[in-house]
Amino acid sequence: MPRTFYSRKEDGYIIVIAILILALLTIICVSALNMSTTEMKIATNELLYERSFYAAESGLQHITELLRLQFVNRNSAILSSGGTPSWSFALQDAQDSDGDGVGDLNGGVTVIDRMLDNIDLQVRIWNNDDGGSAVNDTDGMIYVHSQAEGPRGSLSRIQMLLEGSMTGQTISDYSAQQGAGPGKNFVSSDAEEIEDFNQTSLTAQ
Repeated sequence: MPRTFYSRKEDGYIIVIAILILALLTIICVSALNMSTTEMKIATNELLYERSFYAAESGLQHITELLRLQFVNRNSAILSSGGTPSWSFALQDAQDSDGDGVGDLNGGVTVIDRMLDNIDLQVRIWNNDDGGSAVNDTDGMIYVHSQAEGPRGSLSRIQMLLEGSMTGQTISDYSAQQGAGPGKNFVSSDAEEIEDFNQTSLTAQ
C-alpha cells in the first residue's frame, strides 16, 4: 500500500524568520562598523588638529621670545640717546603689497617657514595700521601671525598684536669722583680721584 507524506506548513515560517534574524544581525554589525570607523576618523582629525594648533602656538611663542631679545638689543642704543624704541628693525624686508607707498596690513615679513613633523609652519610679522609705512613702526606694535597646516587639511591660525616698550634714562658720565670727566661732582671729603680699582677696603683718614 503506497504511503502518503504530508509537509508541515510551519517549516516555511522558520526559514523566513531565520533570514530576518540574519538580516537584522547584518544591519547591526554594519552600523557598528560604520560607527566605529566614524569615531576613529573623528579621533584622528581631532589629533591632527591638536598637533597643528600646538605647532602654531609653539611658533608664536618661539618668535615672540626671539623678537623680545632682538627688541632689547636693537633698541638699547636708541633708548640711551633719548629715542623711542620701535619694531622697525624687524620690518626691514616688509613689502608694500598695494604699491601706494604707505604700507598696509598685508605687507609683511616671513620669519619662520619650515616643516615640523609633517606640519608646514609659517610665522609672519607686519606693521599695524599706525600711520607709518610697512617698514616704519611708529607706535611700538606689530602683528604676529602663526599658521600650521598638517595632514588631511588640518589647519590652525593664531594671530596677536605684539607691543614692545622699554624704559630707562640717557647714559651719562660717571660723576662721583674727582677727574671723572664732564659733569664731575665731588666734595671736600673726596681726597683724590680713584686710581687703583684692585683695592678691597678703604680706611678713614
